[in-house]
Amino acid sequence: MTFAGNGIRLFSATLLALVFWLPAAQADDHHGTAEEAQAMVGEAVAHFDEVGAERAFATFSDDQASMFRDGDLYVFVFDGDGTIVSHGVDESLIGVDATQLADVDGKKFVQEMLSDASMDGTWVDYKWEDPMTGEIEPKSSWVVLHDGYVFGVGIYKP
Repeated sequence: MTFAGNGIRLFSATLLALVFWLPAAQADDHHGTAEEAQAMVGEAVAHFDEVGAERAFATFSDDQASMFRDGDLYVFVFDGDGTIVSHGVDESLIGVDATQLADVDGKKFVQEMLSDASMDGTWVDYKWEDPMTGEIEPKSSWVVLHDGYVFGVGIYKP
């Protein structure tokens, strides 16, 4: 075998690996859309109604539950007092009173979510760390009031 033959084989193997790896890498880098966030909240509410609070909150907090975690999209839920009862990225936040959380500009966005959430849903803007980049980014969360809980999914707007 010649050097040129080995080079072609190496190039072909590299190209083949990229063809299979690139779609998977792109799926992990998915930045959600407003429509996807709204749909995920709707699915979360439906799941809650189907299985009850305890099972639903456990599912939302399970990072393996692909239906409730997609790239930078994840479900979070507050009770009526602002305590985090489910969080799709950081389970250590469960049980935390989030009413005093503020973004880098001092905006107490959870208080706004609690006061503005409705059964029809609304968007709340703030800045938060993107779990995919680790950077503080502008974020907008779709929040819906359902059965005394505020369900939300946010999108990052770099």
